[in-house]
Amino acid sequence: MKTSKRELTVFAVCAYAVPFLMMPLLYICLHNGQDTSIFANAQMFYPAAGVMLALLLAKRQDIPKRFYILHLLATAIMLIMSVLSAVMPQAPWLGIANFVIIIASVLGWIFLLTEKKEKREAYGLRLHGKLITALGICVYFLAVKTGMVFLSMAMQGGDSWAEYLAYWRTAAPWVIAVALIPNVFLSFLPFFGEEYGWRCYLTPALQNRFGARRGALAVGVLWGLWHLPLNLFFYSPETSLQSITSQLVVCVTLGVFFTFAYEKCGKNIWVPILLHYLNNNMILVWTGTADISNQVIRWTDVGVSAVMYAAVFLPFLAAKCYRRGEKTA
Repeated sequence: MKTSKRELTVFAVCAYAVPFLMMPLLYICLHNGQDTSIFANAQMFYPAAGVMLALLLAKRQDIPKRFYILHLLATAIMLIMSVLSAVMPQAPWLGIANFVIIIASVLGWIFLLTEKKEKREAYGLRLHGKLITALGICVYFLAVKTGMVFLSMAMQGGDSWAEYLAYWRTAAPWVIAVALIPNVFLSFLPFFGEEYGWRCYLTPALQNRFGARRGALAVGVLWGLWHLPLNLFFYSPETSLQSITSQLVVCVTLGVFFTFAYEKCGKNIWVPILLHYLNNNMILVWTGTADISNQVIRWTDVGVSAVMYAAVFLPFLAAKCYRRGEKTA
């Protein structure tokens, strides 16, 4: 999809302005002791919503309107519920949000599978492409991420390491891992929301302007900074500077790998979507908890994470997709 400056502006306003405008509400919720998870879930929808709104306003031809409208409607509902959670904290907003995500994801599959192939192909929604290669990339990702978690826990030593090994001797991680398989189909829309914006839309746009490597690295930085409201008021309010630094490291390095996966599998956006899903949800398997809020991050943690992520993901900058001259168009 070729992009114009006007379309990029609409995308930027939707993807960036909305989450940053949520910061006062996040601050209020945090200081009132409220759960701010719904803000994180809603924010994942905004990048793709920005793409879709930009293309609809540009009156592009043969747009898959049903799927686009569904995503925009789900985004609006998530946004409204985020705002309401600040003024009506007693309501079970997170549970309602999860229900909305499931319903919208199921409808999303129906709309995509019944859409004309030409429309899916034209707007980066193709449902096929290099299955064996995609499987190998996902296996590599799971292997290195699992190894990184084990190495981090081993470095803590003592009781922490012994307790972690004992956890893996229980049935819990294996049961959770099996449960995550069907869940990917029931909750894909938030992960689509990010990857359709970052990998399918913004990365090619910046690569066409700055070259393959610099474009991908720039998107990694922008992706990391996009998390700023969550770093300050959700992930790690007490150690926000460390959280921001760690976020940039993770987003730049993962951005390199996700872009490689996207290109290697024939511009199949579903591969980085699956990788993103695994990255966010396998934490349940690796740690036994889904709670990623109010973390305390040390600078040593940031340093160790930076070394590991750089070692396993930055070498992909040498891949063929990053060596096709200065431009990728």
